[in-house]
Amino acid sequence: MAKTEKAIQVQAQASEAAAGKPAAWIEVHGSDERLEAVAPKLVQAAMRAMGLVKRINELDEELKGLKAELAEGVGAGRSLVVPGVCRVSVAKTTSVGIKDADKLRELLGERFGDLVSESVSYKPSEALIEMSADGDDPMAPAYRALLTVRSGTTVRIMAEK
Repeated sequence: MAKTEKAIQVQAQASEAAAGKPAAWIEVHGSDERLEAVAPKLVQAAMRAMGLVKRINELDEELKGLKAELAEGVGAGRSLVVPGVCRVSVAKTTSVGIKDADKLRELLGERFGDLVSESVSYKPSEALIEMSADGDDPMAPAYRALLTVRSGTTVRIMAEK
């Protein structure tokens, strides 16, 4: 945050306090209680923390853009090495999920337990993924209709020795 922005914020707080309004207050969760006597040190800490949150969010957006540029420029399955500075590794990622577990359970019958791992969400086994891709299996299109495939790109940036 620029010094002028910081000075304007502090001036705004000071004028609020001078006008009889509290610069900040503490709210008690679950009640209407409001504590208006807040230590200036806490107000300053909250303002500094918010400034950091804003900067981190801005930097995160900038990093996303740089990662997209690196992914496109370097290409999947490759690493850009800047000796003594960093290594940027780019990898394609894919995951297969289940769209409708009840229909898939009906379709697979007794095999459902063998071909799908159950947890909070359903995840197809490698065998089911292979079955859905099998051109000789007449049920493959039905299996595929009940699965989702997500693809993405992972860009990992680390220090290079």
